[in-house]
Amino acid sequence: MIRALTVAARQLKAAGRLTATAPVTAEAAEPIIAALRDRSAGAVVLPEPITTERVAPAARPGETLRQVTGQPAAPGLATGKVRRIRSSEDLGRFTAGEVLVCDAIQPMMTHLVPLACAVVERRGGMLIHGAIIARELRIPCVNGIAGVVDLLQDGDLVTVDGYLGIVTVGPSDFDLELASCRDS
Repeated sequence: MIRALTVAARQLKAAGRLTATAPVTAEAAEPIIAALRDRSAGAVVLPEPITTERVAPAARPGETLRQVTGQPAAPGLATGKVRRIRSSEDLGRFTAGEVLVCDAIQPMMTHLVPLACAVVERRGGMLIHGAIIARELRIPCVNGIAGVVDLLQDGDLVTVDGYLGIVTVGPSDFDLELASCRDS
């Protein structure tokens, strides 16, 4: 459907009826179809795409963040220190037993996942690369947390709950959470 809408949008641009640079999404179907049906209508305005990414809460000045929620992607509980991976330069600083926090697991990072006690990603979904690897290795994984690389800092102690999709910042409240973590 998106491919057909993209072709239609190109035709409308060629006719000078579409000047917007908004991406062609499912929400654009109705105005594009209406414009194709009524050639005498004026310019076509595409709606802004609806974002499905959750916005993570920001801590107020003087407060520290306690929990962020995302999607549970691989079951398990683990407590460890955060190591953010933003670029290839960060790969060498990762050590075994840390919580791997990143935008998304890239192929160049795959070798770090077996060393991690948990994975936390910005991108979400059960079928993304990091979630699949974490499930295969039985490592807790939470994904779909907007801005997680900026919310958590290197060295923060976190508990990753892959059953519920919750990342708790700070020391764990229950001995049960510590039962399944690796030494870090």
